Amino acid sequence: MKYCMDASALIGMGERHYPERVKVFAPIWEYLYSTIDRGDIISVDYVKIELEEKADDWREQFLSRASNMFLISSGIEAEYARIISEIEANTVFRINKHRERFMSGADPWVIALARNVGVCTVVSEERKGLAEYGLGPVCEVLGVKHMDLLHFIEANNI
Repeated sequence: MKYCMDASALIGMGERHYPERVKVFAPIWEYLYSTIDRGDIISVDYVKIELEEKADDWREQFLSRASNMFLISSGIEAEYARIISEIEANTVFRINKHRERFMSGADPWVIALARNVGVCTVVSEERKGLAEYGLGPVCEVLGVKHMDLLHFIEANNI
């Protein structure tokens, strides 16, 4: 199983719930890094850009250690274009103030990566509904599997 991590999941792990600097969470980070090294946890370059927006020690250390997880390709770009077309054509996606934020951020790229890979689950920590363009509900409408961080940890027996 492959997992495509959104910035919210990585920030949730590193800054909110399981800080890497706290030794009791070492097994989580060992699992995360080994799974990244195997290529089973991936993300897109746009998530890396979001993480780089706030410079701190954890983000710099994580980005240097996990730099191989951030991908971009012509296949991902083509899938991104298809996703944008689907959103534009589907009336369930209302035009509102959240739409521009969603469209200009990494979220549609994360979905594009998951679709491009095939059997891949998007992991995020957003709790927004479809009207606010929450990543989980958008994934559901677009037919992409999604789970939150806690379910990711449970599913992998970390």
